[in-house]
Amino acid sequence: MAFLIKRVFAGLAQKDPARSRKRWPELECVVLPAEPGTGESHKPPVRIFLGTEGAQFRAERVFVWSIAKVRDPARRYEIYLLKDLPGFDRRWWLTGFTAYRFAIPELAGGVGRAIYNDTDQIYLADPAELFDTPMQGHGFLSIQPRDTSVMLIDCARMVRVWTLARARWRRRKQLEAKALAVSGTWGRLDGAWNARDSEYTPGRSRLVHFTTLQTQPWLPFPDDYVYWHNPVGALWSELERSADQAGYQLFDASTPSAGYRALQAHFRRLTAAVADSSSTAVDAGFSDWPAVQRLLQQSHARTILEFGFVSGCTALSDERVQRAADWVVERSEPDYPPWEKGGAAQSFDAVLCRRALEYFPDEDLPWLIEQLFALSDRLLHVEVDDAAVLKRLPDGSTLEIAPRRPARWFSCFEQASRRHPGVHYHLVLNTRDGAGRRTQATRVGGRLVGGAPRVWVLAHRKPGHTTQAVGLAEALAWPYEIKLLQTLPWALLWQWIVQRLGWPAWSPRPGRGGELRPPWPDVVIAAGWFPTRVARWLRCENPALRAVLLGRKNGPSGPSDLLIGCVHFGLPLAANRIETLLPVHPVSRERLRGALERRAERFAGLPRPRVVALVGGDSKHSILDTALAYRLGKDLQAFAQGAGGVALAVTSRRTGTRASAALKLGIGGAEYVHEWRRDEADNPYFAYLGAADVLVVTGDSESMLAEAAATDKPLYIYPIAERVRLWDRFARWVTRQAQAQPRNKRGSVRPQRGLQYLCARLIDRAWVLPARDTAALYQALLERGVAQMFGAPLELRSRVPFRESAELAARVRERLGFYDHDDASRTPEKPRPVRPADRNCAVEGRTESVS
Repeated sequence: MAFLIKRVFAGLAQKDPARSRKRWPELECVVLPAEPGTGESHKPPVRIFLGTEGAQFRAERVFVWSIAKVRDPARRYEIYLLKDLPGFDRRWWLTGFTAYRFAIPELAGGVGRAIYNDTDQIYLADPAELFDTPMQGHGFLSIQPRDTSVMLIDCARMVRVWTLARARWRRRKQLEAKALAVSGTWGRLDGAWNARDSEYTPGRSRLVHFTTLQTQPWLPFPDDYVYWHNPVGALWSELERSADQAGYQLFDASTPSAGYRALQAHFRRLTAAVADSSSTAVDAGFSDWPAVQRLLQQSHARTILEFGFVSGCTALSDERVQRAADWVVERSEPDYPPWEKGGAAQSFDAVLCRRALEYFPDEDLPWLIEQLFALSDRLLHVEVDDAAVLKRLPDGSTLEIAPRRPARWFSCFEQASRRHPGVHYHLVLNTRDGAGRRTQATRVGGRLVGGAPRVWVLAHRKPGHTTQAVGLAEALAWPYEIKLLQTLPWALLWQWIVQRLGWPAWSPRPGRGGELRPPWPDVVIAAGWFPTRVARWLRCENPALRAVLLGRKNGPSGPSDLLIGCVHFGLPLAANRIETLLPVHPVSRERLRGALERRAERFAGLPRPRVVALVGGDSKHSILDTALAYRLGKDLQAFAQGAGGVALAVTSRRTGTRASAALKLGIGGAEYVHEWRRDEADNPYFAYLGAADVLVVTGDSESMLAEAAATDKPLYIYPIAERVRLWDRFARWVTRQAQAQPRNKRGSVRPQRGLQYLCARLIDRAWVLPARDTAALYQALLERGVAQMFGAPLELRSRVPFRESAELAARVRERLGFYDHDDASRTPEKPRPVRPADRNCAVEGRTESVS
């Protein structure tokens, strides 16, 4: 309800980018023609009308790709995008396409059949089977009379009931009621063609409908919903990965959208008018020309393409500047871009683009950015002014264009950069924040001019957090520098006040790592509450900085942050969040071997097997008192002696002196326990890990569990008592409310609203955090064969080490988008895009125009 109210008011105020007016009247159509050599089918084309909107760009691409994967190669498929159609009263719609479906009979010319689909669906079987389903004289088929999210429509019969005029002004329920009032109009569709979320049945479901708005895996409306895991979301995610690998886009340079073709014609008429007049557009040039100059010099660029409505008045146009820098500059405006001039496009050392991309339709943005990357050999610098709805053209006129979310721009550049790792890109995005204030976001990536990225690791007083940050830095294999923070956390409040008042910037006081001052790094890695807040301050100082934030308390995040957390934290989905089973760690065979060699005398002569316990301690969430510590020691001693071995233990910062003393008493003597000391220069923790034949870890320490799981030693989890505070009870109540799934009259899960939405947003803003689900973590480790619960029989067989670091590092490198010289030299052959072929898809009996 909150989302609907917001959309209604935004529609009344004409300020909702998702409900922009369509500038060009032509209905977009994606065609999948019969594949060559298959013998084209004589059956009619499969016509599909897809209800979609701008924010659903990921969903509509995957929808069409799902059809391409299961289609009949001998048949033609025509997929019409019902998006931003003019003349519709959309102020009361929950989605941006609610009533478009009722215009289909007239849009299809009142003849033949048509399938309607919402964009939040994927096909698992050929839609031609649905298209050919016998209708038994009914006007439309759906799984329920009031559920029209998937329909097979007899356009000749329904054109008298659902007209374009009625669809424009009447509400969905009114239009459904009008159809149901005519006897025999509705017929039942097999439920396999509309399996909603948990209704999915492997082997039977033919279409999956991700109808629960707050669990849609592609997160289309992050400002309006807090997203949670979908139990069948992996189906959609796997399809998107395969589309990425195939380089698939709905449109490309050879087959652009209808909006692109209309815009180009408009630009050419405008250019001709400007050439015949004395008017001259004024261009302010790049917002930071000295920075652009430095990029050109650092990349040793000589040949430069300047692309956009630049009007020959930027600093780059000064012939004296060109001669001094030994530049050869070529200019190209959007009305005749290089890829439309015929022949093989020339490449340049650098491509500078300003006042161009923001004008083009959203459907064409991915392939346009791909073209700019293809034109550049070394550097691509793009500045986009996406803050205003009205864009000024060279003749002084304006064009109304809905701004895109920063995530849309970032995603397009990241995808293109993966296929062109040898190009360094620099994106400057002038936009507006949530309060409507103008702001500037910067994203850099590709092959860095100076080689590998410069990395800072922020360390603080908690060793567990520091080892996570260092472990990721080592896995990334980029040079890094550790900055030891000694500033107290309350100083962040003072920094917030300083920034608000505009006083000189404050720098957190580091220790041995040196001052936090320029030159700034490219990446900062931090784990834990305080280091992640310092990382955000660094990002404010350097907008191009990428922050990698680890742990449970690393949110909320900005668009340039990358969050890493564990699944059992129970945090909402986020486009920039990567989830792992266990925390990151620096454990490796080499590190354990080296540590053991330095402490070999400690373990000489001890009987085998050596059962080593890694002991956590008291925290906000767990209790390790003296009684439990003593019992742990006795249990370890009995466990080891039963196998003829010896029990050893290593304590941690949280264990405490009293619990350590009780542990020593229970295990049989102080010589069997290494007690953690703050001033110890060479902690033997890794030596104990390497010397162990069997490992026992107290269940409160996720970091120790991760480090023990990375070895090949038998691993046992020793659960300890959970501490439940009043705040924990409140957090669990908030989590239950946030994840509730009340259903509407149609049986679908209701969108977030009221208390459910409020509680979900509290978690999303990190004001309230869900309780750790340690039981789920233990179960996952047991199911994977990584660990057993303490009390199970002792087994001395080695196991496969559980290591996520290499896979995580690969995902982080890909998401950050930085490539070193070796990556660039191994540029893979560009995947051949699966192209939508032609656009000659006039609807039978009617043109594509929607007036």
